[in-house]
Amino acid sequence: MADAWELHLPPPRHTIHRPGTPCWVVLATPDAGRTGPFYAGLFGWSAPPADGFATLSCDGHDVAAVLPLPPEAAEAGAASRWLVFLATDDISRSLAQVRPAGGEILAPAFDIGDLGRMAMVADSTGAQFGLWEAGTHPGTEVMGRPGSLTWAELRTRSRASAAGFYRAVVGWDVQSVQAGAESFITCVLDGEPIAGMVELGAADGRSPSYWMPYFAVGDCDAAAALADGLGGEVCEAPRDTAGCRLAVLRDPLGALFYVAEG
Repeated sequence: MADAWELHLPPPRHTIHRPGTPCWVVLATPDAGRTGPFYAGLFGWSAPPADGFATLSCDGHDVAAVLPLPPEAAEAGAASRWLVFLATDDISRSLAQVRPAGGEILAPAFDIGDLGRMAMVADSTGAQFGLWEAGTHPGTEVMGRPGSLTWAELRTRSRASAAGFYRAVVGWDVQSVQAGAESFITCVLDGEPIAGMVELGAADGRSPSYWMPYFAVGDCDAAAALADGLGGEVCEAPRDTAGCRLAVLRDPLGALFYVAEG
């Protein structure tokens, strides 16, 4: 997998999420009873119940959530996957831009009690993500600390189409940045890099466009070894990039994610 903006991973922080920034991640899984212990062992997250939506915490801070897929999905062999949410201060206004920009509304906005309002959409290249308008719950309460979200990357079949879509819906500017011999595609909001983008190629086969979360760890090599022992898979062994050490892992039911040290 290509390097995104590892050079500029944000520092650990408590956070209030600005509109347009990645703010929350939800694991959609057919079997929380299997994936829960994996993430509890890997990141120290609270273990979710076997059924029902649940928020997951790390050191007392909400960092993610788990959404069990319906039984028919499990019976059909559905894999786990991570859903990335982008913050918005007006979900109705954001949704109004989705179809004109070439995307699709998969689930219209609905209330999650007083926590906030959410919707699910697909961008113009088919990558699914969520929109979150915070009520009492801002999203992940910390970023960049071990066990929490630190970055997100869109892996897309068309950079040009995706750039136009996210510019219209969340106001991003998509730029290419040169770092030595390599170039990185970066999503910028108000002059600040807030996400990465990679254009999928022939080596990625028929993979559809998708969002990929990065979780911070204190020791990338130890996390990779632990994941393997917990029933996960190391898809890309730990490697050094400029200012960061990364590995690509897969949970026991198929969800891909990065772990990042540094």
